[in-house]
Amino acid sequence: MKLLIVSHTGNYPVDVGGPQAIAHYLSLHLARLGAQVTLYQRFTSNASREKWSSTPEAKQLWEAGVETLPFYADYSLKNIWRYPSYIRSSPGKLDGKHYDVVHYNSPPVDANILLPRSYASQGVAQSVAIHGGLFYESRNTLGRRIFRYQAKYMSGAVVFNGFSKRIALEQGFSEAKIRVIPNGVDVEMVEGVEPKPLEGEPSVVYAGRLEPVKGVGTLLEAALTLGANLKGFRLYVAGSGSLEGLVREYAAKHPGIITYLGRLPTVRDVISLVKGAQFAVIPSLKENFSVSLLEAMASGTPLIVSDAEGNTEVAGVEEAHFFRRGSPESLSQTLERAYTDYEESRRRAERARLSANEKYAWPRVAAGYRDYFANLQDHVGEY
Repeated sequence: MKLLIVSHTGNYPVDVGGPQAIAHYLSLHLARLGAQVTLYQRFTSNASREKWSSTPEAKQLWEAGVETLPFYADYSLKNIWRYPSYIRSSPGKLDGKHYDVVHYNSPPVDANILLPRSYASQGVAQSVAIHGGLFYESRNTLGRRIFRYQAKYMSGAVVFNGFSKRIALEQGFSEAKIRVIPNGVDVEMVEGVEPKPLEGEPSVVYAGRLEPVKGVGTLLEAALTLGANLKGFRLYVAGSGSLEGLVREYAAKHPGIITYLGRLPTVRDVISLVKGAQFAVIPSLKENFSVSLLEAMASGTPLIVSDAEGNTEVAGVEEAHFFRRGSPESLSQTLERAYTDYEESRRRAERARLSANEKYAWPRVAAGYRDYFANLQDHVGEY
C-alpha cells in the first residue's frame, strides 16, 4: 500500500500538539508494518526544517523507510498575502506521484484545500482525522464551512472516541464512513526516560499548551488554595501559549507555590518531568483525546484529571482521580484527598500504566489504521 499522510499543523517533536505526534508515530509504525509511507510536512523556513531534521525522531522515520516531503509555508498574519500562492503550489508538490490512500492528519482547510477534490477525481481513497481544534477551539469559521463542503470527497473519517464521532456526524459524515481508532503512546520511549527529581510535598506537574480550553486558569487558582492548605505544595508548569503571561504573573507573585519552566525542548524532557512528580494534572475544560493524558498514564504518575468527556473516555475512575472541570474548588479538594491516601493514588496510577500499555501502545493502534486503510482502498467509491 502506498500511503500519503498530509500533516501541515507542525512537526514532532519540535512543535507542540497531539496531531504532530500522531502523524509521526502513525507514519513510523505503518512503515514498520510494510506500507510505503510518504509524510507530507509543512515547514515555515529552511531553518525550521533543518532543526527538525537534526532530531532523533526524524532519523527514526528515515531509518524505517518513510519518505518525508517538505512544503514551505508561513501561516502567520504577516504572510496572509501569500496564501493564494500556497494553495496553488501545494498540489504541485505531489504531481506525478501515485498513492493508494491519502490521509489528512487534520482537516485540509489550509494550503491543501484543493487536494480532496483532485484526489477524488482520480478515484483515490481519502480519509481525515477529526481532531478537535478546528471545531471547538479555533475561530476559523471559514475553515469549518470549507470542511463541511470537503466531506463529500472523503471516503472515511477517523475519530478517536464518542466526542469526536459526534463532531464527524455534525460535519456530514455518515455512520458508515466513520471509524473509531484511539490515539497512541510510545510506551517504550516513556519507559526508558529517567524521572527528574522535583521539590515539593506534594509535587504536581502540568505540561501542555497554555490555552484557556486546557483549564490553565482553573489550575492556577486551585494552586493558591493548595499552597495554603498543603505547606509543601509545589506546582510546576511547562508549556507555551496565549496564557504564558498569566502563568508568569502567578509564578512571580507566588514563587514558593508555582514554578514556570517555559516550553521544554523535547518530549523526553516533558516525560522526565511528569515521571518525577507525585501527581500529573490534566485540567481541560474540553478535550478530544489527550496525548498528554496518555503519556501521563504510561508514566505511572498518579493522575488528577478533569471530567471533560474526552478524558473520561480514556481513563476510568479506577485509574485516575477526577474533578469537576472548570472548578478550582473541586480540583483542590480532589488533589488533597488523593494526597491523603497516596497509596491508593499509586494503585490507580499502576492500573493506568497497564491500561496505556495494553490499549494504546502504538503498534496496536497502527495495526488498526492499517486495516482501516486497506478497507478504504478495497471499497473506494462505495459509500
